[in-house]
Amino acid sequence: MQRTAGDSLEFIENVKVDLFPDEVYVFTPAGEILRLPAGATPVDFAYAVHTDVGSTCVAVKIDRRYAPLSDQLSSGQTIEVVTAPWARPSANWLNFVVTGKARATIRNHLKTLRQGEATELGERLLGQALAAESRSLDEVDDSSLAHVLSEVGVSSYSALLEDIGWG
Repeated sequence: MQRTAGDSLEFIENVKVDLFPDEVYVFTPAGEILRLPAGATPVDFAYAVHTDVGSTCVAVKIDRRYAPLSDQLSSGQTIEVVTAPWARPSANWLNFVVTGKARATIRNHLKTLRQGEATELGERLLGQALAAESRSLDEVDDSSLAHVLSEVGVSSYSALLEDIGWG
């Protein structure tokens, strides 16, 4: 194999691919090596570095060139993740990530986001329903709220709002 490879770097690459076909080894910009499953993407890499890096990922450079977040990584590449504090995981990422950590973290974020949206919607709907009765949320006292919570079987006001938001 060494005789047909041409040079020593090509030989090492061939041996690496033959010995570890189900894994890719990529580098961080600092030169650290990360092992990922075959088919891993830059988003998987970002979550392998740190959950916050994955969750705030907006772009990636592979070997100093911008590349799509969905590209599959190859052994020997250097990956640099570009982050932004306002960025959040995308549901679309679930279509191409392969690691369990990335998938679970993205799903958890989306679930939390949806819960927050449901709670906000529930608060608006409850406010509208009370307004139709010429009342407001501010007029509801703690004892009335506790009675309603026990009647509908929820543990907290935020859980009530979330349930209303989910319909």
